[in-house]
Amino acid sequence: LSWLKVRDKLNNLVLFNKDTYDKLCKEVPNYELVTPAVMSERLKICRSLSRAAFQEMLHKGLSNLVTKHRAQVIYTKNTEGRVAPTFSKDG
Repeated sequence: LSWLKVRDKLNNLVLFNKDTYDKLCKEVPNYELVTPAVMSERLKICRSLSRAAFQEMLHKGLSNLVTKHRAQVIYTKNTEGRVAPTFSKDG
């Protein structure tokens, strides 16, 4: 069974500590395109915590929702306080 690769178990945070929350507030609003998976990987937090952080960022106006699907959510940074255009199925 030498062909099996053993991955190290992730030790991601389930609650924000002061350093991680400060990093979230400073760095994530500057990302061009960000998903919960990207935030989870860069900040070493669990995905449920990254989804909750996105809800807070949306509420504060720090990011804009691009698209929402049951399996994937994509956000962008809020440029100059303007609201990003949202696309609907209506046209």
